[in-house]
Amino acid sequence: MHDNQYKFKEGENHQFKVVGFTEIPGTEESFFILENRFGGKHLLKAISYTHYDLQIGKEINCKIDKINCSGKIYLEPENPIYKEGDICNFEFIKIIDQLNSVGEKEKAALVKDQFDIEIACSLPKSISQNQKLKTIKCEVLRIKKGQLFLALPESKESIISLEIGKKYIFILDEIKELEEKIEYYIFKDQYNSSYSLKKELYEHYGLKIGQEVECTVTKYNTDGHLKIEPVHPFYEIGKTYSFKYLQTIFETNPLGKVENVIIVEDIYGIETKVRSSNEVILTNPISKNISCKVDGIRKGKAILSLK
Repeated sequence: MHDNQYKFKEGENHQFKVVGFTEIPGTEESFFILENRFGGKHLLKAISYTHYDLQIGKEINCKIDKINCSGKIYLEPENPIYKEGDICNFEFIKIIDQLNSVGEKEKAALVKDQFDIEIACSLPKSISQNQKLKTIKCEVLRIKKGQLFLALPESKESIISLEIGKKYIFILDEIKELEEKIEYYIFKDQYNSSYSLKKELYEHYGLKIGQEVECTVTKYNTDGHLKIEPVHPFYEIGKTYSFKYLQTIFETNPLGKVENVIIVEDIYGIETKVRSSNEVILTNPISKNISCKVDGIRKGKAILSLK
């Protein structure tokens, strides 16, 4: 799990207060402004949560859904009706064809939730595709940006799946062009299930076809299939390393606050932003190298924090 400047970790739940609403000039984007218990502010894209009845002054529970490579926190408010792990009846609309995250054609059930939002739920080949159903039971695998990721409970019973948060050995099976002719690595697990990773993000890993690669299972993809993250070839999560200091920059966030951000370079020449609530560290002159703790790995890049 990844720490950040407020000592939050991915997957945790915390209370936030809706303290405002803002529109970004020159765009059609609008955001709710949330405040954490430390007084820090966070933005929540309003269009994703029109069905949540968020109001200024309201206290809401949010999951720390993601902390990205530059320390930015992404929140996921508690859904008014659904929770991850719930098995509920959804209105069945029809069977559709779709391409999954590894470019394979598959059948999916198009269903509708209680907010009248349509969702595609992947149908494994082993499950009967009955088109005369009025409702269908689906499990809520994940909630992201107010949208539900669903799977049939039977699919988890009929297909041996891996456990989120654990490491397994995968075989790099092939390189495949998927959407917009972008190249992806296709990995296979011991049960012959497939997983995709964008090739350009892992060029520095030196991966070869047929290679065994240890990966962590991270979360569910939008199509209900699992996502993986290869173990970094050099950096270990939780350890501290010396990084080359490049510069300190000033960034203005959408709330208009100017933030000091350090840019460092890792051993592969990849630049990473590092944020900290300690302004003294950020504004004082910094030597050629700076010690940073590796809080996590995402998309082949180390997520860093200052000691």
